Amino acid sequence: MLDSNKILSKTLETLRSLYERNALEPGVFAKAGLKQGWNVVIGTHGQCGMAMSFAGRDDIFGHHQLDVLRLQTFIGKDFFSVAAAYIKSRSWHERSIGVASAIALSQPLLTPQSLRERGLEIAAEGKDFASCLNPDDIAAVVGYGGGIKRLIGKCRETHVTDLRPPEHFQTMLITDKKIGFVPAEATIHSEEENEEVLRRATAISITGSALVNGTFDELLQYAQKARLLTVYGASAGMIPDVLFERGVHMVYSSRISDPAAFERGMIYDLNMEAVMQSTQTQQTIKPL
Repeated sequence: MLDSNKILSKTLETLRSLYERNALEPGVFAKAGLKQGWNVVIGTHGQCGMAMSFAGRDDIFGHHQLDVLRLQTFIGKDFFSVAAAYIKSRSWHERSIGVASAIALSQPLLTPQSLRERGLEIAAEGKDFASCLNPDDIAAVVGYGGGIKRLIGKCRETHVTDLRPPEHFQTMLITDKKIGFVPAEATIHSEEENEEVLRRATAISITGSALVNGTFDELLQYAQKARLLTVYGASAGMIPDVLFERGVHMVYSSRISDPAAFERGMIYDLNMEAVMQSTQTQQTIKPL
C-alpha cells in the first residue's frame, strides 16, 4: 500500500510558502477534542480543524493508539509544529491530528479572494460530483456517505467501496417479498476491490479520510483514466492546491465560518457531523 505522506508533506510546504507570502501568523494549538470517530483541534486566530480518526471501531479499523500526554506537550506551539509532527505517523489516529492541524492552518486561505489569487474558485451553488455526472458514466465513490442517494438514476452504474461491512452503513429493508440492503441501486464493494472498481470507473469521488488512513496515493493511481475525479468530506478541508496538481478536478469540503460555535459544539455536542453543518460553509473548489 502506498502512503499519502507525500501529499500531506507537500501541502504543508505549500502552506508555509503561502503564510510567508501573505504575512500570515499561524494559529497556536490551544486544545484538542477526541470524539467518536473524529479528532478536533482548536487554536488562536480562529483556526480550527477536524479530521476523521477511525477511532472507536477497533473491530473494523484495528486498534490505533494516540499518546495523549505527548499531544499535550504541543499545546502552546503553532499548528505547523503539530502538523509536521503528526502527518508522518503510522497511526491513523495520530495522523488525523496532523490532518486536522493542516486544515486549521488552511482556514484563512480558503476565502474566495485567497483562492482566486491562486487561480482557484468556488463553484456555483449546487455544483458537485452528482451534478457533473453523465447518463453513460460509471460512477465510483470511495467511502459510503449521505450523498450516495443523489447519484441514483444519474449514471449508468453506481459503485461504492468502503472499509466497513455493508451492514454498518446500509439499511436492511424487510418486506413481505424479500429481505435485503438498500439502496439496491448502488453496488457495494470491499476496499480489496478498490483497484478493479476505480480502474473501470469514468467518474470517481474519493473521501478525504483516505488522506488519514494512508491510501490516497494508491487510489489516485487507480483513478488516472477517469474523466472526472473529485475529493470530498471534512478531512479534505485543507487547501486543495496540491490535490489539483495531482489531477483532482474538484474538492467538495468546507470552511469553518463560526470558530466559537465550532469549539462549543466540540465540547457539548455528541455528533460532530451536526456541528459541521451548523458552523461551516460548504463549498466546491475548482481551478479557474
